[in-house]
Amino acid sequence: MSAAGIVLLCALDLLGRSPKSLPPIEILSERPPYASTNVDAFADLRQGVIYLIAWAPSFRRAQSAQTSDAECRDLDSLKMVASIIVHEEWHLTHGRDEEGAYYAQLMALQLLGFGIDSVPYQSVKRVMRGVLAAQRARARDPVTRAGVSKPTQ
Repeated sequence: MSAAGIVLLCALDLLGRSPKSLPPIEILSERPPYASTNVDAFADLRQGVIYLIAWAPSFRRAQSAQTSDAECRDLDSLKMVASIIVHEEWHLTHGRDEEGAYYAQLMALQLLGFGIDSVPYQSVKRVMRGVLAAQRARARDPVTRAGVSKPTQ
């Protein structure tokens, strides 16, 4: 089995889940051009598929630690990958709402042993705040709400 496949199975094991209990998950070697620049994963709501991006930092760290399928190494990175899967699964179940997806991810991190003062938890919380602030700014901008592109200067 490939190191990427081992990462996925180890992450699912940490969640106490089997591949059959989740929507399909595909691992992409690189970020597609239509995906956001800093994205670790995304969900295709129309197809019901979770896409993990293998070059994303937490996935890459977890993948480089796997030397065999006999044991899961770098549990911190694997826990982050597991929490990302929870985030994307939330989108498939509940839609595009980022706040709910991030709270599901934060809950998963806590269940996986990361306290609220841990670096991974605080990192996800910081990203969540940025994403939500950007959403609020777009919602307040009448040009963006109308779907019109702003001219660049």
